[in-house]
Amino acid sequence: MKLHTALFTLTLLASAVSSHASGPSTTGAPATPANRIVGTWSNISQVGSCDTGVLGPLLYQTLQYHAGGTMLDNSRFPPQGIATPGGVVQRSIGLGNWRYEPAGGQYSIRQQFDFYLDNGYDGYMVIERTGVLLSNDGNEISGPVVAIRYNAVGVETSRQCGVALSTRL
Repeated sequence: MKLHTALFTLTLLASAVSSHASGPSTTGAPATPANRIVGTWSNISQVGSCDTGVLGPLLYQTLQYHAGGTMLDNSRFPPQGIATPGGVVQRSIGLGNWRYEPAGGQYSIRQQFDFYLDNGYDGYMVIERTGVLLSNDGNEISGPVVAIRYNAVGVETSRQCGVALSTRL
């Protein structure tokens, strides 16, 4: 009888541990409203002139938000670069931070990535997003985008404005 009780208890514990191990609580993200953003997202953005509001082509990225406020951005920019009249332009992955504003239920996101021209460092871009909203079902993120380009010595060379929409993968 004691063996039967011990086996039953172990089986019960094993099933509890298994279900716990596959649940969201094992992702390392504490169950807070801020961490609703944690996960992997497909992102579509469009930026253009801040003055005229005319937007350029759609841009596609995969974004990953981590518990604790960090994020990664992997653009669909080809690793070998894109040939332009000025040379071959390459882009690194983006690294950044996010913050949650509980009073308004909004997120702020700041990320940065580097550019290379003909395999030489050519500056970086900072993406700033404020007033970013997460949908009630937690499957969409939307909000404004400001993209600021800096040359290799850190001088701002352009500023673009636009919008972005992310869908949880």
